[in-house]
Amino acid sequence: MKPIRTLVVLLLIFTLGCSTMTGSEQRISPGSADSPENVLTPVDYSRYGRPPIPVRILLLIPAEFESFEHVSYYEGNRFRHRLGRDAELEMRDAFGIEFAKVEVWPVQSAARAMEMLSPKDPENARVRAFDYVAIPKFIRVDSLEGKEKYGFEIDLQVEFAANNGSSITIKGHGESIIGKYAESTPDKGAVLTLQYAVSALLDGIEKRRNLFVQYG
Repeated sequence: MKPIRTLVVLLLIFTLGCSTMTGSEQRISPGSADSPENVLTPVDYSRYGRPPIPVRILLLIPAEFESFEHVSYYEGNRFRHRLGRDAELEMRDAFGIEFAKVEVWPVQSAARAMEMLSPKDPENARVRAFDYVAIPKFIRVDSLEGKEKYGFEIDLQVEFAANNGSSITIKGHGESIIGKYAESTPDKGAVLTLQYAVSALLDGIEKRRNLFVQYG
């Protein structure tokens, strides 16, 4: 009877579980069709930044990052996800909680953002009024369609360049597998996965809190 009992427990965990992995990865799995876990709620960033890290952040948003889109397919339908715009909004909220001060500037490209770090660049004096310049990018975005389920995987990276020439690179991974009967849609699933990737970024920042204070 013991093997049977163990199997039942594992099945219940798989069916009802909603697991979170701290550090650089966070994951959400579906609940059963009629369970409360099927109500997929947005990620709450308010548990971070207690207290906020006492540094000033300039978040540069390259045009190619802001315009990034991903196309997914589910049950014969095509969905276009404007993840770049969503990521900018999520980072505004998340970094605004995590750090003492955050400003967001759009830039024409990631290459231009890097140029602004050079002491020879005309914008450098304005940039160096901040402790860190943060430049985000998408590393990977995948979507999947399975039998009665769909999901996403998103990898983000943010490079924080400090005034003293050092840098801190933080990566965040988020993934979701959402049942067909969950109270969600592919659009909501994509945004939720993005929020998990941003939350994983915050986990990574928290683990390096002392470095941010030291270099800032």
